[in-house]
Order: sequence, then structure tokens, then C-alpha cells
Amino acid sequence: MERHDVFRSDRIRVTERLISACNALQVLEIGAGDYSFEYLQQPGQASWTKVDFASPCDVVCDLNSDTLVLPFGDGRFDLVICTEVLEHLLWPQRLLQEARRVLSGRGGILISVPNCASLSYRFAWLLGRIPSCAASGNLPCDLGSTAYRRPDGSTIGGHVIDFTLPRTRELLQFSGFRAEKEKGCGIIWHRQLLPAWLVPVSLSSNIICLAGKSDD
Repeated sequence: MERHDVFRSDRIRVTERLISACNALQVLEIGAGDYSFEYLQQPGQASWTKVDFASPCDVVCDLNSDTLVLPFGDGRFDLVICTEVLEHLLWPQRLLQEARRVLSGRGGILISVPNCASLSYRFAWLLGRIPSCAASGNLPCDLGSTAYRRPDGSTIGGHVIDFTLPRTRELLQFSGFRAEKEKGCGIIWHRQLLPAWLVPVSLSSNIICLAGKSDD
């Protein structure tokens, strides 16, 4: 996993720039337990609320549910951040629909997902290998799983959906959003191999998208 003091990839840098440009006062960050962008909070921002499956966060919530209801009122937030979360969910559309509900009229959502059509994924498939971030459910971690390891050694929360740029757009549209900015992070394979500016979004290792609410 990426940490502040370990690996500052272009995924982190591009996401930081998009968040800072939003100048949001009320921020909801979903799935912030293992890498939070709260350090970007500026003086005068009223709140930065973090939600995740487990602590550390402000609100613990089971995000992987087709009946998910976020414990917040309608239109409360100006920005929802949801990076590297949707690929872990069986019903990502439900989370996005709830994010839309808690966003103000001019609010936006910032998401990022691994891109299964990236250059590095294509190369792995060509060699007959399953890419490390491909959907793997809760297989043991030593089988290339994307799951989290519990203290007892079991795994939970692995990737269950693979995303491409068209699928990301379609999911956002289905959930009531319109894509406003689409960015890539270049090619990442244990380190930054190619910079974000050199690789099209459709071939990038991760897809980063800022979307606004579409008209009802």
C-alpha cells in the first residue's frame, strides 16, 4: 500500500492537485483508513470527515452492502473523495448513489480505480500472468490477492470488480454523475515507470476522475 513516507506516485500527486483545486469546505473521505488526504485540509475548511470499514476513521460503516445508507443528511458535503475503494465493492453503484445524495447541488466526487486495460496489465496478460491488482476476491495474500490481512491471518476485502475507462464512465453515469475531469497516473509497477503526462488515461495504471451531479 502507498504511504506518505514510502511511495509518492503520480496517482497521489494527481489526486492531490484535483482535491486542492476543488476548494471544498465540507469534505467526506470514504475508505480513508490506510491513506488519507486529510493533510490537504486548508485553514477555513469547516470539516473533513473520514468513513471506512474499520478504524482509524471518524465513522465506521459497512460500505459493501446493497442497502448502504451513509449516516449523513442530504446535501451536506461539497466534495466526496473515494480513491481505490470501488473495486473492493460488490455494489459500487450503491455507494456512488449515496455519495450523490450527501453532496450539495454543486458538489463533486473524486474517485480513482485500478485500470485493468493499462499497459502493465496488458503486458501481464500477454505473458499468461494475472496482474497483481486484478480481481481476486479473498484469496490468500501469497496468491497475489488484493485483500487485506486481518490480525488472525485471514483475508478480507479483495478486489471483486475490474475497471476500464469506459466502465468507469458508465458506472458514474448510471449513479447520477457526469465526468468532468479524467486523469491518469502513468504506469506504476512497484515504482513510477512512466509519468502521468506521457500515458493516455485509457492506458494508465489508475483512472482518476472528478465528476459532478448530473441533472435529475
